[in-house]
Amino acid sequence: MPLSRRGADTTDLGGFGTPPPAGVPGFLLLTSGTPADEALPIKEVAEAAAGVLGGPSAAGAFQYSGVQGTPELRERIGHREGVGADRVIVTNGALHSLSLVFDALLDPGDLVAVEDPGYPLALRVLGRSHVRYLPVPVGPDGLDIDALARALEGGARPKVLYTVPDFHNPTGVTLPASARVRLVELAERYGFTVVADSPYRELRYAGDPVPQLSADTERVVRVNSFSKTLGPGLRLGWIVGPPWLLPAVARLRANQDQHSSTFTQAIATALLTTPDLFDRITANARALYGSRAHALHAALGAALPGRVETVLPEGGLFLWPTVLDEGLDLHAARTRAHALGTDFGVGSHFSPPGGSGSPGRIRLGIGAVAEADVATAIGRLAAALNPEAAAR
Repeated sequence: MPLSRRGADTTDLGGFGTPPPAGVPGFLLLTSGTPADEALPIKEVAEAAAGVLGGPSAAGAFQYSGVQGTPELRERIGHREGVGADRVIVTNGALHSLSLVFDALLDPGDLVAVEDPGYPLALRVLGRSHVRYLPVPVGPDGLDIDALARALEGGARPKVLYTVPDFHNPTGVTLPASARVRLVELAERYGFTVVADSPYRELRYAGDPVPQLSADTERVVRVNSFSKTLGPGLRLGWIVGPPWLLPAVARLRANQDQHSSTFTQAIATALLTTPDLFDRITANARALYGSRAHALHAALGAALPGRVETVLPEGGLFLWPTVLDEGLDLHAARTRAHALGTDFGVGSHFSPPGGSGSPGRIRLGIGAVAEADVATAIGRLAAALNPEAAAR
């Protein structure tokens, strides 16, 4: 299987950056993918930390860990992923996972198939490899597999395809099971590697679960994180990869930060080994996000009837409304929204180089605004989308 020159050697990590805070009292951040404070298992994490510190192996939690992660956490993650621990590498979150995988696989000039629209920070990480992009549309059923197949039949030969198959960022859609099977078939036929990034997978609050992309292939790498379940501050994620890729990823890791925090790995292990605890944590999060998604959807309909169309997702943290006023400047509307005390994502921000630009689309996040404040936030959004507001 092809590795990049960096996968055989070393590379530097780049700075990912974070969006600046709004800095306005009472600001209601509708663009954020931040998990809700109320969904974070602070009590459970505190109890797990106390158990680690008071246990017979407390000193070990302050020692070095292996490059691939502690055996205990790799085993628990592997159990949940349906693979052996030897297929798991623990990382400092999903973006760190993506950086390691992309650095192992890609060289300058390689072609990468990406979603249009897609996750901007992943595109930023890809940009460090100076790759070329093959935008593939995302529709109501996720990545357009027919469009991808046509591009491949026409001679396109991507080395990697990056996708968010579960509750996609920014659209909220999920790739159906049949499309996942077909995607793997295309990867095997045309020789590219699918990198599936699924940090929202545990946040389904409606509909039936969809199986993950198969790990029983040499062509799929799965990336996930505890950021949306246990909290982003723990900085823990993981890679489930094929045997041919993981040694290169481990070599890169060994020449960068060596390993994730042994202490936070011990905390996560304690949470995962307590019977039913992680399932209860995620169930509480799903209930909260489902309620907020319904509230946001209803508020949009009440405040902007006939002016905005949106579909209620079955999970995740995002809505992807269409603003029906084709003449509206969404960038100017976003400036007005800031002045009014809210924010939203403009569709063009999520378009890869050569992409469609997602005209008329906006992204709304459901995690950072409490349900009691949703109507206020949407009222501010409605005012910002009214061009006459600029004159007042």
